Amino acid sequence: MTIRLNPADLSQTRSDLGLTIGTDVLAPNGSGANLTALNASNLGSGTVPTARLGSGTASGTTFLAGDQTYKTVAAGLNHLSTATASSSASLDFTSLITSTYDVYFIVLDEIMPATNAADLYLLLSGDNGSSFSSSNYAYVTDTLTKHNHGDSVSRSSTSARGLAQIQLMNSAATNQGAGVSGQIYLFSPLNTSLQPSLRWSFIGNDNGVNLKVLDGAGKEETSSARDAFQIKFSSGNIASGTVRVYGIANG
Repeated sequence: MTIRLNPADLSQTRSDLGLTIGTDVLAPNGSGANLTALNASNLGSGTVPTARLGSGTASGTTFLAGDQTYKTVAAGLNHLSTATASSSASLDFTSLITSTYDVYFIVLDEIMPATNAADLYLLLSGDNGSSFSSSNYAYVTDTLTKHNHGDSVSRSSTSARGLAQIQLMNSAATNQGAGVSGQIYLFSPLNTSLQPSLRWSFIGNDNGVNLKVLDGAGKEETSSARDAFQIKFSSGNIASGTVRVYGIANG
C-alpha cells in the first residue's frame, strides 16, 4: 500500500492518518510541551533567558548557585576606595564607612614622606571629614630596628594617651629605597557604645636609614561614631604612595 501526501491538503492528510496536532505532530506555532529527551547540546544559537535557569533575580551582583537559585555575591573583602598621593598634604577617606561593614582593612603601599624623619599619623572624623578629632587618642607600639651597619637588632616599646592623633610610625625616612608599607584594621567605627580601635603593622626605614618593623594598636577614647579618617605626616606632604581601603563582609 502506498500513501501519497498531498501538500496542498495537509490537514486532510493528518486526519486520514489519525494524527493530532500538538500530540502526535508538532504544530508550526505550538509550545512543544510534549517534546521529550531533547539534548541541550543541540542548541545552536540564541541564549537561554536567565529566568529559565533558576529562581530569584538575576543581576550583575548575583550568581546562580547549585540549588538553581540566584544569590547575592558576598565576597569576604570588598574594595571601597584607592587614593594615590602626589605631594599631598593628606589622604582623606570620606563616605566609605557605613553600616554595611563593622571592620575595615586599610593597605598602605610605599607611603613616602616629603620631609625626612616625619611621623605617620591617622586621625578620625565624626562629620564625614569636615573636621578631624584632635584629642583623646591613645596607642601602644612595639618596634624592631635592624641597624644599617652591623647585625645588631634593637627593640623598643612606646605607649601614650591623650594625644592629638594616632602615631602609626615614627621617624620615617624619605628617599631611602622604600616608603612605609603595611596594613591597618579599623574596628566598629560606627558603634557608639564602643571606642573606635585600630590594629596595625608596618615596615619602613627610619631617619637613620635603619630597617624598622612596627606593630601597634590604638583607639580614640571617646564612644562616638566615626565615619571618616585621614592619613598624613607630622610635617611636610605625602610625596608618593597609595592607600587602598576594603570593607570586610559581616557574617
